[in-house]
Amino acid sequence: MTESDLLDDLNEVQREAVTHIDGPLLVLAGPGSGKTRIITRRVAYLLLQGIHPANILAITFTNKAAGEMRNRINALTSTRGLWISTFHAMGARLLREYADRIGLDPNYTIYDQTDRLRVIKIALEDAQIDPQRVSADSIMYAISKAKNELIGPNVYASQAHDFFQKVVARVYPLYQQRLKDQNAMDFDDLLFWPAILLQQNAELRKELDARFRYVLIDEYQDTNHAQYVIARELCRDYPNLCVVGDPDQSIYKFRGSDIRNILTFERDFPKARVLMLNVNYRSTRSILGAASGLISHNIQRKSRDLLTENEPGRKVQVLSFGTGNDEADGIARMIREAVKAGQRSFRDFAILVRINALTRGLEQSLVNHRVPFQIVKGLAFFERKENRDILAYLRLLINPRDDVSFERVVNEPPRGIGAVTLGHLKAYAERNDLGLLAACGQANHIQGLTPKASRALTAFHSLMMDLHAYLNAQPDEVLRQVLDRTGYRTMLNESRSEEDQARLANVEELITHAKQAVEGDSALTLSDYLANITLSSDIDGYNETQDCVSIMTMHAAKGLEFPVVILAAVEEGILPHQRALATQKQEEIEEERRLLFVAMTRAKQELYLTLARTAREFRGQTNYPVPSSFLAELPGEQIEWIDHSGQGVPQIADRYRQGGPAAAVGWKDAGVEVPLPLPSKVRSDEPFGVGAVVWHQEYGIGKVIELTGLGTTRTVKVRFLPKGGVVSFRVAQAKLTVISRQ
Repeated sequence: MTESDLLDDLNEVQREAVTHIDGPLLVLAGPGSGKTRIITRRVAYLLLQGIHPANILAITFTNKAAGEMRNRINALTSTRGLWISTFHAMGARLLREYADRIGLDPNYTIYDQTDRLRVIKIALEDAQIDPQRVSADSIMYAISKAKNELIGPNVYASQAHDFFQKVVARVYPLYQQRLKDQNAMDFDDLLFWPAILLQQNAELRKELDARFRYVLIDEYQDTNHAQYVIARELCRDYPNLCVVGDPDQSIYKFRGSDIRNILTFERDFPKARVLMLNVNYRSTRSILGAASGLISHNIQRKSRDLLTENEPGRKVQVLSFGTGNDEADGIARMIREAVKAGQRSFRDFAILVRINALTRGLEQSLVNHRVPFQIVKGLAFFERKENRDILAYLRLLINPRDDVSFERVVNEPPRGIGAVTLGHLKAYAERNDLGLLAACGQANHIQGLTPKASRALTAFHSLMMDLHAYLNAQPDEVLRQVLDRTGYRTMLNESRSEEDQARLANVEELITHAKQAVEGDSALTLSDYLANITLSSDIDGYNETQDCVSIMTMHAAKGLEFPVVILAAVEEGILPHQRALATQKQEEIEEERRLLFVAMTRAKQELYLTLARTAREFRGQTNYPVPSSFLAELPGEQIEWIDHSGQGVPQIADRYRQGGPAAAVGWKDAGVEVPLPLPSKVRSDEPFGVGAVVWHQEYGIGKVIELTGLGTTRTVKVRFLPKGGVVSFRVAQAKLTVISRQ
């Protein structure tokens, strides 16, 4: 491919980004502005300039995005040897290469969420902490947060102040020791250890800096502190760092991402060149105008105008229904009718929700209307019991010290190895500093075992040693051998139940999956295959070829686009989420607003925002919905309200935006903090009436459901969202801010 082939179909700013060679570069790429094209063309352009492929490192955030980037680059050039991966996959690869620097065997296991939670529970037992007092989940997330901030056990302990932190400080080192004993890494270690190595080992840092002289990072706004450190340390001697991202699309703070990484890039690299891609090639003018109007209310951003030469298209429609069930039924009917009329195919539609719990009603309505759909939740296939069993065999085969995998498969299929036998085995392994599989090989020396139990353990050890001969075979062949030699296939075949036949079909499909993976990458090893599964994200489970409606969370939809997007349940307490409202922090509300912005800009031609007006069955109770305060921030000329509830279009005036919780979080205007919500009171002569939407500083947002009494005994009853319950106030003393009136 020639240079003109790479550049001719790019606009002026895109060409500047592609042809920039040396020095730091920040590309602010709005939604639909062709940022993936920029990265792939830039890599190809660097190769055309004679830069060796081994000196180029390209990083993105999902396996799917990395695969697409790799395919695009391969289509442009036949060059091989490039590193194109996610941050975590890069970390896993570096740690296998430099495992000895931290005393690690390169054949380590990567524990997923389920397995790491199991180790956390063991560490809780080691610390003699009652799991009823502190949940293992909360400890796991606290340790994850600490690792993302590069805080190890010792530093964490020195900073622990309250009860919970002190509990975590006791568990954290025991958890790490368990991981080390089992030659295992958790998801966060794949960033933690590379960052620590780069910070503390000057020789290695210089080696890798010289090796990766040109670093490109996509979605830079989603980097956390550990990823930021890795990027900085790799680009000290050769500061040829190109980052592409958009502060307005930073939506992963709950995973540790820090929007400041992209906002302060010029501070970190004072000589950085900054380019702005603000031409949107995806959405209609109406959709882009509505999304731009919304995001303009954020403060933490780099202000810019998004432009498009696309058609105006139809206005963004806000559809209100009576109940949540009415909403789901209306969405399903709308899709069915559009397809029946020949206007659309099912794959044109995506339904996006703030949280997975909202999908149940949608699923039922789609079934009722005979609308095919897929739920995009990532790893559901690999989470099935039978597939987890077979994958655990593979992990134990690679890493014989993986006790978590050992316990999963030692009696699967049943081998007569029960809890008592395992108790004796664990005690022996602990005394002799052995892994459980190694201890199996010495079963004849373990006191307390019956001859039958001893034979079963010895046989299992022999089985794993025999399978070891296939360790270097292709992943699909190893899977076949495990399925046959362990007796797992026989166990499922001998059962005549439909359930077990379905399980057999699943494990055989796992073999197909592995075979296809090898066809896509002939150099794929068994370790690589397992790592790819563990490091998969939700979107990796998305199949765009199926003619069906896609249902996914707004977070999972990042990076995708659809002709028609439906955003369901755009209601206060859902979007913005109640957790964000409860904090009353500007940055939390801004993240929620960015999430809605990302969701809106997935749409190419049609965009619908839907909500319920009277009731929504949610999480086991009936809630009384209030339209999201974000709806008041959408520019009126781009929006069309359509009411299907019989309640009429809600009166969402400017006061909703100014006094409602989506804005009432301490806005700073010209350096002056304005305390919101306003401390106004509901007066006895205030005509707000039943159905009015009100705000209370302690309880949040709610709807008036009853007014009783007269004069000083006048009482207002408010149902707060989503779980605040019903609270009664004397009107004369009620510190309620009226947001809107029905």
